[in-house]
Amino acid sequence: MTTRSACGKARIFGGGRAARLFGMKSPKHLWVHLAILIAAAGVVIHVGALFAGESWFVFFNAPPSVIASQRAGTWLAPVSGLVIAGLMGLCGYYAASGIGLAPRPPLQRLGLAAMATVCIVRALLLPALAVSHPELRNTFEIVAAIVWGVAGVGLAMAFSLARPAVEPSKVEWI
Repeated sequence: MTTRSACGKARIFGGGRAARLFGMKSPKHLWVHLAILIAAAGVVIHVGALFAGESWFVFFNAPPSVIASQRAGTWLAPVSGLVIAGLMGLCGYYAASGIGLAPRPPLQRLGLAAMATVCIVRALLLPALAVSHPELRNTFEIVAAIVWGVAGVGLAMAFSLARPAVEPSKVEWI
């Protein structure tokens, strides 16, 4: 719910109490929080699939080679699941650092820009690829594209909120 304050500015969540409670100083913060939640859910799904078994890999559209690896008990399924979970965790950490919820990681702004780009491109590619690949026209792929598009916008907002490591005015030129 959005209301207007006395000065005419829009306030999210009614009087702003809930926004302050969750650390959302602006609408950009809401997008970043969504990106953090999406990344955390991705970590849970990918690690959970390792314990839940083959049915999760099938449900979440894992490649056939990964499903076969899970059946055979080879290394591909657990290693790829953990690598993807680690990358999603990294996305969440970088997003959280952009709004001050976590310490600043190395190359913060470059990392956020790269992550946002990958997520947004992944979301935008689905309509183009679905034309020539009808197997991509299913609910799972559409929802995944939307979810990662939202995550990409959140990472882009984290990039816009993150401050440069060194302020340009404080750099001494020789």
